[in-house]
Amino acid sequence: MKKIVTLLSIPVALVVAWGGTSWFMGQQAETTVRQFIEQQNEQSAGSGVTQELVSYEKSLLGGKAITKLKFEMPPLGEAIGEVQFVNNIQNGPIFFGGNSGIQFGASRIHTQVDMEALDAEDRQVLNTLFDGKAPLDGHTVIGFGGDTSFDFSVNPLKFAEEGTTMSLDGVQFSGDYGTDMVGDIDMRIGKFEVKDATTHLQIPNVDVTGTMKGMVAGQVLGSFDMQAPQVSILADGTPEPILFDLAIKTNSDVQNNEAQGSMSINADNIKGVQDTVTKVNYQLEFAGLDVEGLKAVSQLQAEMQNALSQTDWNAESMETPEGQKKQQELMEKINSSSEQMMGLVFSKVLKTGKSRVRNVLKAESPKGKLNADIDLTYTGQGSPSMMDLLAFGPNDWAKMVQGKVLLDADKAMLPEGTEMLLMPLSEQGLLKVEGEKVKSEVTLAGENVTLNGQQMTFADFLHLVSPGAGMEAGTMPDADGAAADLGIPPDLMERIQNEGMTPEVMQALEESDDVPSEALEMFKQLQQMEQSIKAAE
Repeated sequence: MKKIVTLLSIPVALVVAWGGTSWFMGQQAETTVRQFIEQQNEQSAGSGVTQELVSYEKSLLGGKAITKLKFEMPPLGEAIGEVQFVNNIQNGPIFFGGNSGIQFGASRIHTQVDMEALDAEDRQVLNTLFDGKAPLDGHTVIGFGGDTSFDFSVNPLKFAEEGTTMSLDGVQFSGDYGTDMVGDIDMRIGKFEVKDATTHLQIPNVDVTGTMKGMVAGQVLGSFDMQAPQVSILADGTPEPILFDLAIKTNSDVQNNEAQGSMSINADNIKGVQDTVTKVNYQLEFAGLDVEGLKAVSQLQAEMQNALSQTDWNAESMETPEGQKKQQELMEKINSSSEQMMGLVFSKVLKTGKSRVRNVLKAESPKGKLNADIDLTYTGQGSPSMMDLLAFGPNDWAKMVQGKVLLDADKAMLPEGTEMLLMPLSEQGLLKVEGEKVKSEVTLAGENVTLNGQQMTFADFLHLVSPGAGMEAGTMPDADGAAADLGIPPDLMERIQNEGMTPEVMQALEESDDVPSEALEMFKQLQQMEQSIKAAE
């Protein structure tokens, strides 16, 4: 009898131990979930997408967390706004069932859209789109050391309204990564199709694989590969669709505290464009971007986004002096932050003689090939403001970059009638037409430029590219295209360069009898341009 009681006590002891361990894990789960959300928000800083823990309920063997995903930037901010999720949490150390047989970890989270939090109309829309099935089903396991593995799926959906139909055969997204953001991801998107009165787009499937190497300034480093074969676009009035295989590869890393990387976009096996082009490849390479500077820019971008999300210029918010003051303060903060961001880019992100960007475009057809290559290195100094840049003369711009611009194309590649357009460019020396080839080679070396073997100043080169350009700051073209003095008194020009187009400077310009009306109008337009750029940023 004693032996039987002893044997029976073993499973009881295991159950008690399991319950005790799960209870302990449950005490840690809320902290783990909060840390997980903070990590996700750090990754998406500046993108206008944030997560929030709305509530957390503990239980003996698990818990329930309500989280919210907020979209603060258009178009998703206007179309979606925010979505709430239910996360049922099961405490470790061992999990059974789910998408895997047996798993080990601190917490397993089952995530679905919180349908009950939606109003009746939105709930009906989702039920219609997903044919009564759950829009999203996700499983996340957070390991004992903070390692995370996940497996999410989006069910197939169909949409039809006002002559437009859209369908998606579902999405599978899985992967694993550690606290250092090192790991792998895999995503497969099923057939996607959109059709309206003028266009029919089909993408049979998209496969994405990637290896993450870490994270810098909210951006995941690593190598990623996307393949989308047989993309089809049929436009109204065309006899056959355009078909092509799309491939995108990216790679990024950090060496000696400098970010570097590359991207390649390739469209191959192109058909349906009357043999104009059969292959297009675009490549981007960058290097020499200071990591600490990127982090500072990312932080400032997040602060700008936070301020931008609070701006609301509707009639209700502007009814009271307090509301008007708040909105004005937010805009001043955004303008100040945009100015600071430009300063950070020039003073901390860009490194003189090291920051480099190269763009290469290649195209092929049965008639020939085209190759365009722009390779530039930053050589500027200091931290110019927006107004400094607007007031830059040719010599100022000449000090900013050095490098080469190359063009090599077969004339047969170019559309009919292009040769007539090339003649004035050839006469100016910007292009060389040699037999069946069109070429151009520009070497930028400070104030000196070599254009197709001909030496000239940077100002003369700018004037060739754009007549009226290539003039010093404070000048404008006269009727003959020559540089004419704006007539701005030296003391006011110095204030413009030092202070920018502030309201006080504009008032001084308007009150001065020595400022021509044409110059005053130009500076008003510059001020409006600066304000528009800041608002857009």
